[in-house]
Amino acid sequence: SIILTKKFRSPVEFSLYIEERVLKEKIGYIDVIIDYCKNHDIDIDNVGKLITKSLKEKIQVEAEESNLMKPPCRNPQKKPPS
Repeated sequence: SIILTKKFRSPVEFSLYIEERVLKEKIGYIDVIIDYCKNHDIDIDNVGKLITKSLKEKIQVEAEESNLMKPPCRNPQKKPPS
């Protein structure tokens, strides 16, 4: 069950809220989401359902740029058959 439906009726609304705070406060997506969860006493594991694909991609880029995660292998090289 999604706890945040009282304030956000859809993932789009939640993601727009996060985007607005990132732009307004000049802080990262990850920090905004963590801050939101702390301020609303929400387990961070519960917000994944409210993050749109577009926002997930932005969070991934931010995490890669911050070296929090390795970028996915975008051009895998195939091994020649044995």
